[in-house]
Amino acid sequence: MKDRLDLAALRAGLAALFPAADPTAAEVSELAGDASTRRYYRVRTGSGASLPSIVVMRYPDDVPPEAELPFLNVHRYLSAAGVPVPAVYRSDPGANLLFLEDAGDTMLEDAFRDRGEGECLPLYEQCVEILVRIQSEGTRALDGKAIPPRLSFDVPKFTEEIDFFFEHAVREYGAIPLPDREERAIGDLFLPFLERLSALPRVLSHRDYHSRNVMVLGPGKVPGHRNLRVLDFQDARMGNVYYDLASLLRDSYVSLPENAVDHLRYAWRHAATAELRNAAGDDGAFAWLFDLAALQRNVKAIGTFGNQAHNRGKRMYLRFIPPTVAHLRGNFERNPPMRALAGRLLPILSALAEKAAAEIPA
Repeated sequence: MKDRLDLAALRAGLAALFPAADPTAAEVSELAGDASTRRYYRVRTGSGASLPSIVVMRYPDDVPPEAELPFLNVHRYLSAAGVPVPAVYRSDPGANLLFLEDAGDTMLEDAFRDRGEGECLPLYEQCVEILVRIQSEGTRALDGKAIPPRLSFDVPKFTEEIDFFFEHAVREYGAIPLPDREERAIGDLFLPFLERLSALPRVLSHRDYHSRNVMVLGPGKVPGHRNLRVLDFQDARMGNVYYDLASLLRDSYVSLPENAVDHLRYAWRHAATAELRNAAGDDGAFAWLFDLAALQRNVKAIGTFGNQAHNRGKRMYLRFIPPTVAHLRGNFERNPPMRALAGRLLPILSALAEKAAAEIPA
């Protein structure tokens, strides 16, 4: 793993991209990262460059010469499908660097906080349209060289993510004493829901499609949704049509009003191709399957936040545990078939939310 930014490689890349500019005059500043192990830098290129700035990603993966970086692999198929992803200007695998389009600093989360639901609902409608494109055109674009078809959201993967929650949120962060017998009992209650999700037809899934992975360049819709950029897609895999939709609409970072969630679920069904509607199954089960996907996704997210706080010292993620628990509580209230699971899981979730709320950094 490369732990430091290779400035010589950075300047060599800048010189290749912008031969009329002085690479030593470029200004480099690290950008705030999310839960990823990748690090990002904004490079202000200076006079003589054709672009005022770019973003350089330093990734930890050591990729064998015969292999392809997952980011670049998935990027190729999303680009072919017309998904608005940042342009890739240059790759330097020797230094673990990618030179990318600068998509600015405004996440969809920021836009929602600053502008409110009324102004941002059209942006969310665009995100739903982009999701349909990922699931339809993106799936069709895949070929024998694509990485996502080698991975899937199946029962073992879903179960692994529930186990991740128990390990990192419950035992490590929460320090909640939970007998193995009780954990197995909760897992047994989860299993029919995970099997139901896994049995659905699979399409290309972004895997982390939420308000922190959509950048807003401008408020107005333009052809190809070029006022937005979709990020953090390198872990894409095959999954059911509900997974990314639930990730977007039951987001840990933005709590959308219920009427907006209903509107956007309808927008997906309206925009979806016949193949996607068939993959979603019976219309009468749409809300139920959406809630099943949100259940699994939200529990997994709490595991991530616990891991970030306990093992990586990123305690700012604690503030996202209470709203995620609120999503789960509402899910349980809407769905009587989840009652047995709720009876065992809600006390644990409530304890995690209470602990996180008391420890949120000022």
